[in-house]
Amino acid sequence: MTEPNLHDQLQTSLGSTCTIQRELGGGGMSRVFVARDESLGRDIVIKLLPHELAAELSVERFTREIKLAAALQHPHVLPVLSAGVTNGLPYYTMPFVRGESLRASMTKGLMPMDAALGVLRDVARALSCARMERA
Repeated sequence: MTEPNLHDQLQTSLGSTCTIQRELGGGGMSRVFVARDESLGRDIVIKLLPHELAAELSVERFTREIKLAAALQHPHVLPVLSAGVTNGLPYYTMPFVRGESLRASMTKGLMPMDAALGVLRDVARALSCARMERA
């Protein structure tokens, strides 16, 4: 569930540039919202480090994640559109991609071999790109 007023705080700090539509959920250390970028007329994702995880170590780790993601330039990696701090919490934005997640697809049963190999190949290429950026 959304932290009390986190949605409203985020909306207030973004002003009229973006309209928060809904929360997608979160990863291990972040909360993810879908928003409409009003100036460009497109949907984006805002990944935000919530208050409960904003201890100094988590902020440093999240900041490294932002910088690594921003450095990646690969067709199978979404680009970072912007980054900043709102109400003392770091965030970054990426394009929103409509469709089903790999996790949801996998819960439906076995994926055809061609499709599974294609996904594995794309993931391996993206990971290789990330590995080279860290070196």
